Amino acid sequence: MNNSEFVGFTSETKQTKKPKKISLFINLFLSSLILIAIIFGIYKLVILFSTSSKPEETIAFPKFELFLADVTIEQIDENDKHIKYPGNSVTITTSDGPISFDDVEIKGRGNQTLERQPKRSYQIKFKDQESLLGYNKNKKWVLLTSFADYTSLRNDTAFYLEKLLNEQYTPDGNFVELFVDGRYHGLYYLARKIEISKSSVNLSDPSGILVEVDNIYGTTEECHRAKSGDCLTVKDLVNKDNENEKIQNFVENFNIANTAIKNKDFEKLKKIIDIDSFARYYLLSEFTTNPDAYSTSFYMYRDKEDDKIYAGPGWDFDLAFGNKTWGAEGIDNETFHSPLTKEPLNNYLVPYIDYVSTIIYDLMGIPEFEARVEEIFKETMSGKKEELLNHIRSQAGYIRSAALRDQERWKLKTNFDEEVDYLLDWVSKRYDHFEETYNTD
Repeated sequence: MNNSEFVGFTSETKQTKKPKKISLFINLFLSSLILIAIIFGIYKLVILFSTSSKPEETIAFPKFELFLADVTIEQIDENDKHIKYPGNSVTITTSDGPISFDDVEIKGRGNQTLERQPKRSYQIKFKDQESLLGYNKNKKWVLLTSFADYTSLRNDTAFYLEKLLNEQYTPDGNFVELFVDGRYHGLYYLARKIEISKSSVNLSDPSGILVEVDNIYGTTEECHRAKSGDCLTVKDLVNKDNENEKIQNFVENFNIANTAIKNKDFEKLKKIIDIDSFARYYLLSEFTTNPDAYSTSFYMYRDKEDDKIYAGPGWDFDLAFGNKTWGAEGIDNETFHSPLTKEPLNNYLVPYIDYVSTIIYDLMGIPEFEARVEEIFKETMSGKKEELLNHIRSQAGYIRSAALRDQERWKLKTNFDEEVDYLLDWVSKRYDHFEETYNTD
């Protein structure tokens, strides 16, 4: 027998002697693989379903429960914003669990929101300084409704922009869902009130004063008129003694600053106002095209009688960023470097155009001030477009479920996703316009 015949014989012998054992081994092997694959697949599905839900569904959304004593929320809404209601309690529940507070004071807040909108804003005052949602302690907090802002994101976006601009006293806040006496009341933005405190506007000198230019609603309070016609109201004091003397001193310095601005006397102006804070306030207000920025909610402060006047922090942005509820879609280019004077900003501010303070507009007529505005933009905002857009996207994903519940509660006929897309597109185009304007070197 030759080698080829032996090989053939051996092969034939294997095929005829062991087919069942090989087949059984292969079947067992394949079955084991299938079983392993099934177990692994089930494991992956468990992991998938436990971790891949939408962001807003995996995060425990803060719940703010308000329990009223001897008053209803409807009565608070209907009554004057200066009426205070003590003796209430609050429970705030987060992923860390609930925390409760007693003897809490509540009152309505705002002007247009309190008078014209069904969903109102409120001020909450605690007995002591309290840290809420991980933010620094404060005694007074506000629940902002943003009812005219169908994204509910504009205030939060503006506050983030303030941080980019290195505003010294940027407001802090985050979203909560409000329940009043067990009833769902909607999506709110819980923020520290702008006041003199260590965690808000941190002034320490006995002469320290926080002032608001409020040419629209200030006449309902104690209004101190500047020569420019601006209505200055006292918002807070370090020491409340001699209040009238302190505000008059502030008004006198405000008048001196306006005269220096009119005369384009930059050297004198630098001794009276903090140039950088006013430049930041301009960038914030003009970038957001905030209609309230030059007529109301325009804050300024001074720590000492011989100190400079500072502008800020910025506040009240629910109508900003081209908010369509205010008819402001087309204001990207027309208003830049021209607050108050060019269309359509004039129409944008109707019927309040006669109440607008011109101090920022006049400042932009001084070359040295405008140059500093450009420098601060390059130092702080330039190149941060995607950072700001990503912040908006993240916050939109976070609040989406709550925003839809809020829309159902208040019967708002709008599309949240479309509104967010509009805001993102608006901010993107506005950022491009600023980059093109200031980065021409």
